Amino acid sequence: MRALDRRSQRGQAVAIVAAMLVALTVLGVMVLDVGLAMTDRRNMQAYADAAALAGARSYGPGTDRAHWVAMEYLGSSLNFGLPVGACTGAGSCPAGVYAVSGYTISLSDSWRVNGILDYPSVLDVVLAHRQPSIFARMVGFSTLTAEASARATTPGPQFNGANYAVAAVSGDAMINGGGAAFQTVTGPVYAYGSFGANNGPHSTGVPSVQTNYDGTRCTGSPANHLDNGGGSNGLNYHTTDSLPMPDNVGVPAPNNYENASPVAPATVYLSAATAKDSSGNWMPGTYNGFAPSGGTMNGGVYKIVNAPSMALGSITNTMHTASGMADPAGAVAIVIDGSDAGLDISQAVLNGLDDLNVPGYMGQRDPMGTHNFVIWGGGSNPYTGGITIGPHAGTDMSGIVYLPKSPYVSDGNSSPSFTGSLIVQSMTVHGGGNGQQVFKWVCGLNAVAGQPYDGGLVR
Repeated sequence: MRALDRRSQRGQAVAIVAAMLVALTVLGVMVLDVGLAMTDRRNMQAYADAAALAGARSYGPGTDRAHWVAMEYLGSSLNFGLPVGACTGAGSCPAGVYAVSGYTISLSDSWRVNGILDYPSVLDVVLAHRQPSIFARMVGFSTLTAEASARATTPGPQFNGANYAVAAVSGDAMINGGGAAFQTVTGPVYAYGSFGANNGPHSTGVPSVQTNYDGTRCTGSPANHLDNGGGSNGLNYHTTDSLPMPDNVGVPAPNNYENASPVAPATVYLSAATAKDSSGNWMPGTYNGFAPSGGTMNGGVYKIVNAPSMALGSITNTMHTASGMADPAGAVAIVIDGSDAGLDISQAVLNGLDDLNVPGYMGQRDPMGTHNFVIWGGGSNPYTGGITIGPHAGTDMSGIVYLPKSPYVSDGNSSPSFTGSLIVQSMTVHGGGNGQQVFKWVCGLNAVAGQPYDGGLVR
């Protein structure tokens, strides 16, 4: 009996040892394959990082060049040549998924700063590599997959240039004079329909050379021009120096600010009493059901929602600089949408310009977060109500006004002044009064966002 037990125990030990050997063998081969996969992933991470960085630095109008540069870097690292699939050149390399040499490459774009540009500035590169296993196939794993991803952004601030001092994106820009009135636009003009006045003696004046808000010529003396979207001009305007001004037809309406909304702080106010600080000044944030009216506004971004009336009254910046000058400590931007109605700016004196530095400037950029807007009402839920400029108005707005779905109507006896870029659906300035309506250009005006050291890899 004892001999039988000893033989049984020896058999069990052999079985256990055999099982352990099998387990150790399986573990060993798995460790080897996993190690190979990890090495592969480390290499791919380096390749994805380099491709994303190079591609993001190559963004410009459009995205194809950024994709092409990223694919060039990957091709050099992974030993494949271009073109690949739909990626055939710097001008034709769309975002999407590409398969080459056992690798799957995904390229996609997004915006770094709230869509401030009409082209993205963030590039995502995702790599996946499926390869045959060496030993793991012995236990049913015939292939191994390693993945790596990288996200990179363009370095420095982002600029989105203003194209027009006045733009009526889907109608006429009718700016009538009359009586003792004069109407002047000192920068480029866009009208989907026509621009000018409905009678020759009171036509709108435009200098043939772009003129800054202070009356000086813009650097390089760039020519002013009229761009028409729907056909030739049917109204009257004149150049103030009797020189010609180009009239270009068939030009698409500007839409480069559709994704450029400034962002208000997260604080929500439900009443005027709670929206003021201890000094009685309005505070940035979201105003639900009402709008600031009269008084002074601290610098920053204000979002107004669900307001049935937005009569701003005699309102101004807490710290206000002269029209056309940057106000980096007190600029304001007002964001409105389709839930609002009745925008009356007849007596508003507001400056939204917080950054007029040259592109190479290395200090803080866009300190108030206004992006140089003073009013923004575009996007997927645009403001569609009217803009009221009543009689004897003293409106003085500096910055970019973007209300592409809103008709602008101004009384002939008012004298509003806009300095920067005014973009509306259509414009009607009534004549017959004594108003002097002026639309001043700011040379080199941009919607600007971001800091000079932003950019690079983002994890």
